[in-house]
Amino acid sequence: MQKNLVTCENLIKIYKTDDLEVVALQGLDLEVAPGEMIALVGASGSGKTTLLNILGGLDTPSAGRAGVAEYDLTRLNEEQRTRYRNLVIGYVWQQSGRNLLPDLTAAANVDLPQVLNGAGKARCTKRTRELLALVGLADMAKKKPSQLSGGEQQRVAIAVALANQPILLLADEPTGELDSITAREIIACLRHINEQLGLTIILVTHDVAVASEVDRTLAIRDGRTSTETIRRNKPLSSETSFNGASATGSTGIGLSLQTHSESIFIDRIGILQLPKDAIERVILDGRADVQIANDHVELWPIGAIDDPWDDAPSPGKSAVIGLSLHTHRESILVDHAGRLQLPKEALEHIPFHGRAEVQVIDNHIELWPIFKNNNQKG
Repeated sequence: MQKNLVTCENLIKIYKTDDLEVVALQGLDLEVAPGEMIALVGASGSGKTTLLNILGGLDTPSAGRAGVAEYDLTRLNEEQRTRYRNLVIGYVWQQSGRNLLPDLTAAANVDLPQVLNGAGKARCTKRTRELLALVGLADMAKKKPSQLSGGEQQRVAIAVALANQPILLLADEPTGELDSITAREIIACLRHINEQLGLTIILVTHDVAVASEVDRTLAIRDGRTSTETIRRNKPLSSETSFNGASATGSTGIGLSLQTHSESIFIDRIGILQLPKDAIERVILDGRADVQIANDHVELWPIGAIDDPWDDAPSPGKSAVIGLSLHTHRESILVDHAGRLQLPKEALEHIPFHGRAEVQVIDNHIELWPIFKNNNQKG
């Protein structure tokens, strides 16, 4: 069985205009399993739409790897890319004017991509009727977009995106122009499609209410996947705490820690990006001491502890450059965005498996491995 439908590894995208270069993606990693419904969040310019455009076959990466099913998006020629856009993915835009042709009825809009793909009239009619019923608009088939509300237009747009039976649905701010009540209805519609068809859905949003309804929410900062928020199978009580940290707080995107768990990504060489709130609460000033405990890693401001390696599993090991830790002190660099690289010893001793839960305890930061059974530390 295929493990992931979508895989991005060290994805880089650089836009060049005249003498200016803009790095939109800076080594982004992403894995999405078949049937998942995930949300991408982040500030404007963080790389969300760039990632969606690459996955949608609308743009090509500058370096790295991006794959959807058996398609390697870095190697497609123009003919293959056109086929990929027509048959493999469906795309829903924020602006209804980009989704629908105004002179066609709802049914004709859904018919069109099928006709362009060579489907016969009988097949188109049957498929269109099924899709409009799926999105709750079976009685709106003969209406034109101008006769529909904003929410109804987006429902037709979803049906259009599903016309050719894609295996991946991409939605760029599908609720951005809708009121909160209608937005919830659209997300409920997408969730219904996800569950009924087993369709993999990736959507971009700024709405915390939207993010709360998906399986996972990935925050993108500075062109990299930074944190991951997952709905808990069972909400925690308000009294629950993790080694002194209360579960009554919120994740970086504003979801309750009682209903969601948050983790950060750690790549294979130990590079990670600390959440913004962590580096605001613990001032590291560009460097940190690393202390390896039995079951987690601690990051301390320089000088806050006497010797970070005294209690390490093997404090006699040499530093990276070969100097003894008995005679020399080793710290790690932390940039202004909170990016750092954990020492090799930390990765070897603690089984992070690509993710860690971050807790701010008094005046230091703790990194704990994620346990998949309960989304929290044991």
